[in-house]
Amino acid sequence: MLRTGVACNISDMKKESPSLIRALYRMRLLLLLPLLVLMNSCNKYTLFTTNQPVTNATGSSDQSESQAVYEKPLAVDDKVTISVWEHDDISIGSVHGIYSMMEENGKWLSIDQFGEVKLPQVGNVKLAGLTIREATLYLEKTYSKYIQNPIINLRVLNNQVTILGEVRRPGNYSFSSDNIRLVDIVGKAEGFTEWAKTTQIKIIRGADKPSEYQLDYTNISSLAGKGGYLRPGDVIYVPPTKAKSADKIINKMIPIASFITAIVLVFTVVGE
Repeated sequence: MLRTGVACNISDMKKESPSLIRALYRMRLLLLLPLLVLMNSCNKYTLFTTNQPVTNATGSSDQSESQAVYEKPLAVDDKVTISVWEHDDISIGSVHGIYSMMEENGKWLSIDQFGEVKLPQVGNVKLAGLTIREATLYLEKTYSKYIQNPIINLRVLNNQVTILGEVRRPGNYSFSSDNIRLVDIVGKAEGFTEWAKTTQIKIIRGADKPSEYQLDYTNISSLAGKGGYLRPGDVIYVPPTKAKSADKIINKMIPIASFITAIVLVFTVVGE
């Protein structure tokens, strides 16, 4: 009786297996449809989209804003170091002395709500609104009343840019000059991920009225001159390619496809 029952079940499976196999193959094809749709759809990982015209940072003969020579005015809450050559006793974070110039553990002054800092020997001086070059000249003139031919070095410690998206270490990166190169920030972020769309890197500039610039990192002319420089407060976004979404979907579907393939093989063997 048992042999007869098993034989009947196998016989029934042989009769039904072709239709089951066809159904399973259809299921495999249906699993591929989302990938085909995904490759032609919008990428959900993309940020900072805009309907406004985007300025190419390479600019033109009439000079784009991103290429203009830029000097950031000092502002309230800026952290500054002021070094006076051969006068460490009146320097704040001297570049020639024993004190570190790092924001975390160095000596620095913060510009107060009135735009001033209090300096040794000269007292309160207003620096807010001046560029580093203008502030340096002003301090040299001020200290010349006490020191013969003073040499001043002024730096801002809290200048920073933010890089997001397809880089290995996204985050905020500080620098002490008015400008820093994009390649330097990418280097600090340890380079791009394998999904980075390096032909359409976005730079968002300005807080009140942000504007967007676009750089092609694969085109050396896009990085030439001032086009490859960043300003304090810039946000750099490296968008992903569509392959990122496809890869994530594929990774989720592989176990399902493997399971269906295993079932197809079982029924194929039984059917034979």
